[in-house]
Amino acid sequence: MKGLCDLKAVFLDLDGSLLNSQRQIGEEDRRTVARLREAGVRVHIATGRHYRLAARYHRELGLELPFLASDGAVLYHPGQRQVVFAHPMPAEVIRDILRAAAGEEFYFHDVADAYFSPNFGRMGVWQDYAAGCGPQDLCSALSGPPEGYLAGEPVMMAIMLHLPSPGLLAELKEICRGKVPLFVHPEERIAIASAPGWDKGRGAAWLAEAEGFSLRDTLALGDAGNDLPLLRAVGWPVVPQNGEEEAKALARFITTDHDNNPLTAAIEALFPELLR
Repeated sequence: MKGLCDLKAVFLDLDGSLLNSQRQIGEEDRRTVARLREAGVRVHIATGRHYRLAARYHRELGLELPFLASDGAVLYHPGQRQVVFAHPMPAEVIRDILRAAAGEEFYFHDVADAYFSPNFGRMGVWQDYAAGCGPQDLCSALSGPPEGYLAGEPVMMAIMLHLPSPGLLAELKEICRGKVPLFVHPEERIAIASAPGWDKGRGAAWLAEAEGFSLRDTLALGDAGNDLPLLRAVGWPVVPQNGEEEAKALARFITTDHDNNPLTAAIEALFPELLR
């Protein structure tokens, strides 16, 4: 068992990991985050969401450090309301994907905001998020891109297509091949194209080097395909029981499911002295 001084940092995925089925943070996990911070452990969010669609949780947890968004392609500092870095996809790929996706359900991230297709079927998720935002929170406009968006130079970090048609999936694979990473859910429910060379693992490594801590002494909680680079990068990869099998295969510890305070269960098992 490692000792108290050995855990230097924690990276927390949101959806499917820290957030429960109601997209809320469990009360025990809130207390655990507070105790980690009191013990001098760095706590960072690492999410696939746009920073505008994640900043509220950063505030709810009382965090002060910057967090990774857009699957590691963006580092955002809420205290300064500043994008520290942003690594976009090539503009020509962005244009090709958006043209191919016309009429389908999608949303995408650029530096300024997250934009949604008019027919996006899961808008209620983000409306519920926005309803919980306070006046101090950033929140997406939850709208489509500005008129003439493709005529300019779009700076897009990621695009997610919901329930893509077989024809679109085939076209996406051709557009992205050799240019940008493309993740397709095993059941083809979603497809995500993201910034080349930047993922949650690369973002965490950048932070570790910049801030002078070791990823070997870092715990990451994640559940899905976009968390795999982060889970591989850290010394303590932790996956909730509801996580995907590929993620579980990388886990040093499989914790409780996301409805049962998975962070607290992991810390209790791996670093119990932090909670005494």
